[in-house]
Amino acid sequence: MAKRWCTTIQDAGDGSGDGILLFPDGLLEEMGWVEGDVLDCQFQDDGSVQLQEIVPPCSKK
Repeated sequence: MAKRWCTTIQDAGDGSGDGILLFPDGLLEEMGWVEGDVLDCQFQDDGSVQLQEIVPPCSKK
């Protein structure tokens, strides 16, 4: 079974209605994600969200 992480979407606080999703440090380290990485976001039928890094074809990652 895939590992699951839980976090909360926080209000951006600018009146836009946007939310900010903060990732736990352990998740970032485990996934090898850094600020600026592009993620694909898929909403699942059970209400969960599946994230996957989009790696450009010419990337060294």
